[in-house]
Amino acid sequence: MNRQFFAKPDQSYKSHITAAYRAWQETVSGKAGLIERTGDICGFDPDRFLQSSLLTVVLHDIGKNTLGFQQMMDTIRAGKRPNPEKNYRHEILSFAFTVSAAFALEKEQGGLLDVRLPIEALAVLGHHKAINPDMAAFHRELAAQPPTWCTDGIEQAIELASDIFGKEGYNLPTFPFPKGNPIHGVQKLIGPNGYYTKLHEQFRDPDILRSTYALMKGILHYSDWHGSAGTPVNYCLHSDKRDLLAKIQGRCATRGIAFTGLRPFQTECASTIGHCIAIAPTGSGKTEGSLLWALGNLKDMGSGKLIYLLPTMVTANSIFRRLEAFFGEGNVGLTHSNASLLFAGEEEDRSVVRRALYDKTFMTPVTVATVDQLLFAGFNTGKWTVIEANAANSTIVIDEIHAYDPWTLGLLTEAIRHFSRLGARFLLMSATMPKYVLDLLVDALPGAKVIRDETLLSSARNGFQTIDIPLGEAVDSVIDAVEKGKKTLVVANNVRSCQDLYGVFTEYELDPVCYHSKFTLRDRAAKEALIESESTRLLVATQVVEVSLDIDYDLMFTECAPPDAIVQRAGRVNRRREKSNTSISVYRPSDVSEKIYDPDQTGLLNRSFDAFCNAPPRPTEADLNAIVESVYSGRDILRDSRYREANRQYKDSQDQRMAIFDNPQRDPYSEVTRKTDYPQVSVIPMLFRDTVMSIAPIERRWYEVKMPAWYVKKNRLVIDDVTFCDMEYDSELGARFVDAPEISYMVI
Repeated sequence: MNRQFFAKPDQSYKSHITAAYRAWQETVSGKAGLIERTGDICGFDPDRFLQSSLLTVVLHDIGKNTLGFQQMMDTIRAGKRPNPEKNYRHEILSFAFTVSAAFALEKEQGGLLDVRLPIEALAVLGHHKAINPDMAAFHRELAAQPPTWCTDGIEQAIELASDIFGKEGYNLPTFPFPKGNPIHGVQKLIGPNGYYTKLHEQFRDPDILRSTYALMKGILHYSDWHGSAGTPVNYCLHSDKRDLLAKIQGRCATRGIAFTGLRPFQTECASTIGHCIAIAPTGSGKTEGSLLWALGNLKDMGSGKLIYLLPTMVTANSIFRRLEAFFGEGNVGLTHSNASLLFAGEEEDRSVVRRALYDKTFMTPVTVATVDQLLFAGFNTGKWTVIEANAANSTIVIDEIHAYDPWTLGLLTEAIRHFSRLGARFLLMSATMPKYVLDLLVDALPGAKVIRDETLLSSARNGFQTIDIPLGEAVDSVIDAVEKGKKTLVVANNVRSCQDLYGVFTEYELDPVCYHSKFTLRDRAAKEALIESESTRLLVATQVVEVSLDIDYDLMFTECAPPDAIVQRAGRVNRRREKSNTSISVYRPSDVSEKIYDPDQTGLLNRSFDAFCNAPPRPTEADLNAIVESVYSGRDILRDSRYREANRQYKDSQDQRMAIFDNPQRDPYSEVTRKTDYPQVSVIPMLFRDTVMSIAPIERRWYEVKMPAWYVKKNRLVIDDVTFCDMEYDSELGARFVDAPEISYMVI
């Protein structure tokens, strides 16, 4: 009787490889179109790629068939804790076998690419740890002797691999067992003076190697992770446009909205195959139009995913709930820096961790995320190969595309060019699209169809007026509006002003709600639920209300901001265009507003205020578009140094990693997705110290709030790697500085 070998304490080697093979079949079926497209771009035959990909799956864990690893499994299975210092990374041993098998496959079937490089072995080597020329992930093995092989385990593993190859109609190549210390083979291939370094210097197109490697390793991760979990691959949506239309009708019914069919704008989105740039006012049904576009394009692609990207965590959370209602629980993932908190406590810890892993790598059929998650892959950080392999086979919606500063926009345009080249399809949309932004996007997506919601151009949603006094002097007008029963929104450009106004309205017993970014995650989530319940009659907020919160007010009093921001804010008033006598009052901006929106002192806010002063008293959507264009007239973002630097950085990061190496530690200055003059740090207010130290680490993040780095440096206390910060805090007002007048600079 053959001895049983284990890949995991609860899974035999045979069971794991067999399950990984099943997941591989499901994954390559979902990625069939991508494999063919990548082959056309990179010059490989899809069937030849499948053989190499399958080789990584059947050999990725063969290095576990050693005496040391099996003893570790026995120890764990006996309920004891093994000594991790005795473990030798199995990927190194698997790497040695895969190198030998890859070269044998190349000899029999020809090379995968036009260079002699065992990409299969590199994918196997890096399927758990980061791979780099410094080999930091394998420092212990550099000084260790390799473990003793279990010969019968190796023989069983190769027999299983041969059987699996046969099921696909392939022959596993005959290859010699590796000799010598396998870590030396790793050094010779990827070390500082290794073969790969020399090869990369003369490789004609590193993107070809990067795309091929990312696809192969991404598929291996799918196979390994699903094989370990014993779960089927849920690769793509099985909904069509008719299913979505029925859900849209149902949502309208529950909200008391009469559904009279799709609007012309939505119909045009639904019928567009290929890249699209959509410009439509708030309330036009852009979200539904984008989803109809995505489903039509996914059908045309044969298979793929939907990735919905937004500017902030708040907007991502809101859209996630909507899309989950449309497509069903389990089909929609959410990923941003705090997404895992939303699911903690719902499932077993292992399920939460697995869900977070799947979500952050875009493995669910639909993923809602901030744009940062896509951009990080360009820096080769995290599980970037899975993100690349999934994004390249997706319809990607980027909402509020106007909302990004030149740095982030520079990274985004490079990412759009990269993924569209691999076959991803983009829909870029916004309520406001200055010409300089539209020109930039058309250049990044040649041939993209531009769709405008022309039906609303002649309509006016709200009246506008400008008042040449600070917002702080509008208190009597706000009080009068609330006392007359009007749902009223007050928007300040910075946190301190927002808090001060909230305090004034509280004294008048108007029961206001204060909303800005300086609340703990727990309090902010509670406020968002309260705000969206439509029970709030007076909301005092910062510009966090500009995007995606599903709210509807009667009147707005706002500090002047750039025209596109004002238009976004105005979209929160009379959202469904069913009310009369709704209005927007724009007040003179403060000096602090100038520092936030116009640090280069170009006169942006003065031009904005003057433009609204000269606008009709009830501007149409066409009038508002004209205001945006007049304020930004002549702007050339291609000459902006931040935009140009970001363009270069996207490519420089990949060049620095020689296309395929991992980046475990991003450069804190240049490899960032957002640049700001006021860097923020997540900390926990000191008053929660006792509570936080008594709860699980994952729960502690509910008590975090972002504060300026300079303030944290002066007021922090670190206990067991938890950073607390001295500040005034309460759930109504949020965070305030202690004896620091610089609070004026706390934005949004």
